[in-house]
Amino acid sequence: MNEKPTRIRHWVLFYICLMYMITYLTRVVISVAAPALMKEFTLTKVQMGVVFSAFVFPYALFQLPIGMLGDKFGPRKVLSTIVLLWSIFTGATALAWSLISLVVVRALFGMSEAGAFPNATRAFSHWLPTTERGSAGGITHACARVAGGLTPVIVAAIMSLWGWRSAFVAFSIVGILWSVFWFVWYRDSPTQFNEKWGGVNQAEIDLINGGRKPSKTVPTVPFSQLIGSKNLWLLGMSYFMYSFAFWIYLAWLPTYLVEARGFSLLSMSIFASLPMLAGAAGDALGGWISDKLWARTNNAKFSRRSVPIFGLIMAALLMTPGAMTSSPYVAISLLTGGMFSMEIAIGAYWAVCLDIGQESAGSAAGMMSCLGNAGSAVSPLVFGAVVQYTGSWVYSFVIASILLFVGAALWMGINPELSLDAERALRVNRLGALSVD
Repeated sequence: MNEKPTRIRHWVLFYICLMYMITYLTRVVISVAAPALMKEFTLTKVQMGVVFSAFVFPYALFQLPIGMLGDKFGPRKVLSTIVLLWSIFTGATALAWSLISLVVVRALFGMSEAGAFPNATRAFSHWLPTTERGSAGGITHACARVAGGLTPVIVAAIMSLWGWRSAFVAFSIVGILWSVFWFVWYRDSPTQFNEKWGGVNQAEIDLINGGRKPSKTVPTVPFSQLIGSKNLWLLGMSYFMYSFAFWIYLAWLPTYLVEARGFSLLSMSIFASLPMLAGAAGDALGGWISDKLWARTNNAKFSRRSVPIFGLIMAALLMTPGAMTSSPYVAISLLTGGMFSMEIAIGAYWAVCLDIGQESAGSAAGMMSCLGNAGSAVSPLVFGAVVQYTGSWVYSFVIASILLFVGAALWMGINPELSLDAERALRVNRLGALSVD
């Protein structure tokens, strides 16, 4: 009788889901507090865009180096450290007294939070089998979106009782508690987990490894190999297009609903939650569909490409009409549909980092996230500037829709079957053939 696999890997997934939720609790809180911040510090939309981007620029810049640190030192040490740091800087946001102080503390927060998702991806490389990775990417991001969707309601309640500064302190404490638990409980591989706690049987280890022998050495991927990967460049640039559109929701949606659509603070907190909650459903659905297609067809290209292409195109078709309609309720319905469709793609993005990165999944995810979050960095600035200087909220949504079409097209060149090592070998062979000629 075959032994049934244990489920420790699912507990790893559960605790990483909690971390994803914390990232969005601490990230979205400033978007909800933005109207109060703009009033207290007399900030323009461009200045508020600078505050938003102060987080994203260092967040994008440090994705790759911290992802590579995760490959070298393991996600146990790296995740514990960065979650502790960003939690401290989340609390420090409550001490801000001016535009400059806000920019500085948000930049430190962004630098600290960089590498969270790449290191979570690295953790999955040793804990999840191939056929569960798309679902994991979808579930983790679904949890993040649920947290992002609930944050406006939570923050609005806290602000109404104790003011905007209290929300930052509360979320800071949650992150510190997670950091301590992760360092104590988690181990970087099932074997190490068994040495400390036990509970992982051989059937689960075999399922995770899928017939492969786990590497006993710490992988090192040369920086030149990451930069030279066409696969990663296409994946990262497509993620740029997605991230630009996504950050319109993350940074500006609460202000948009108040100023452009006339919602009160209370009604805004409810309607601003809808796109994030719909996005959570899209995350879970898209990752699940991608894994099911892989399991049934054994066609990696089709299963990883088709889902994000469909999602990004549908989002592009919904966002612009949502911004153009005169009805606030039709607008929020279409924008919610756009978020749902866009999030269908997210599981495939992070699964492909595992597919092609393998033992170096942290580095691959860091490269993709670094390129992608450049879109996150410029999005709040572009959106704020376009609204301020044109007087219209529509044009930025049009720009985002165009970029989503481009992001969908880029997926046609991404090959999830081509690992970093295999791609490097192909480049070496081509160069050798050219030198012989």
